[in-house]
Amino acid sequence: MNNKRIGTLGEELAGIMLQEKGYKILAKNFRCRYGEIDIIASKNGVLAFVEVKTRLFESCGNGAESVTAVKRQRIRRCALCYMAICRRYYEAVDFQVIEINAAHLERLEF
Repeated sequence: MNNKRIGTLGEELAGIMLQEKGYKILAKNFRCRYGEIDIIASKNGVLAFVEVKTRLFESCGNGAESVTAVKRQRIRRCALCYMAICRRYYEAVDFQVIEINAAHLERLEF
C-alpha cells in the first residue's frame, strides 16, 4: 500500500471519528493556491480546520510534530481562503490535528 492510499484511509477514519463526535463534514481536501486542508467541519457554530497525520509505525515519528510552523501558516491561509469563499458566520474557528497511528490499532472490523 502506498503513502497516498494510507493517507486517504487515515482521512476517511478521521472523518468518521469527527462525525461520531457530532461534527458535520463541510469539505475534504480543500485546495487553494496556499495549499490544502484535509477536513473542514463544523459543530455548534465552530468551524474546524483539521490536518490528519497517519502513521503506520511508531518509528515514523509523531504525526502532530510533523505539522511545522510553515505548514500551520499554510493551513491558516487556506482557512482564510475557505472562509472568503463560503461567506458564512461562525462563532469561532478551531485548528486541529488528528493523529492516526496504526501501530496502536488492535483490530478493525468492517
